[in-house]
Amino acid sequence: MSCSDIATWYLERRLPVIDLASRTWERARAEVLPPGYGPSVCLRRLVDARRIRRLTRGVYQVIDPVRDTPTIAVADALFADVEHYVTTDAALAFHRAIDQPVVEIVVVAAGSRRPVRVGTTRVRRVALRPEAFLAADAYLTSLDGFRLTVAAREQAVVDALGEPSWMTHLTLLPEVLAALDDDDLARVADGALRRSTAAAQRLGFLLDEAQRPAPATLARLRPRSTVRLDPRVKSGTFSTRWRVYG
Repeated sequence: MSCSDIATWYLERRLPVIDLASRTWERARAEVLPPGYGPSVCLRRLVDARRIRRLTRGVYQVIDPVRDTPTIAVADALFADVEHYVTTDAALAFHRAIDQPVVEIVVVAAGSRRPVRVGTTRVRRVALRPEAFLAADAYLTSLDGFRLTVAAREQAVVDALGEPSWMTHLTLLPEVLAALDDDDLARVADGALRRSTAAAQRLGFLLDEAQRPAPATLARLRPRSTVRLDPRVKSGTFSTRWRVYG
């Protein structure tokens, strides 16, 4: 086999990212590249041939000549060697809970990877406390044959409530909440209460906007501190019940 077979090797296995620091690359290199063939020379030739696209140092997207690879699958593959899951906007779009363009894909993961640009979309790594990560409701699935670990719809909402800066289209949450049934809404309330009092306050505020009653566990909350629905926005109405500026 030769250098030109590297991209094919990845695509056949539905692997959209070449990461030179990964175990998968070591396997591909051993199986495909002839002994003594320098990886840097091979990858440069593949870039020139438009078989791969450089994303960041040592990381490349494999170009499928037949159809575009879903950006969310590329984002997920950037974290293939660590525990992770995709959340907020991208997860809600995957679940068809929102239909706005996803300009930033947020991935909860260990490590210190810097933001990566995949086409016009920014991929950003964020972190959760270990106990919150272990409790997160996320699961492995697939999209067009590519592996994807994604937050459940309710988990994506909880993440947005706990960390509003993780979600671009935060103003769409009342619509998302309005579409949930009572059991799903109860799960969101329980998750928000576990995450933080601030997350639960934000949920209460948004439920009022969605004209949905608060689940019993949330209705018992009597917050003392004041929080902002979105810390990026410095103005808005004030809810005396939930002590939220929204």
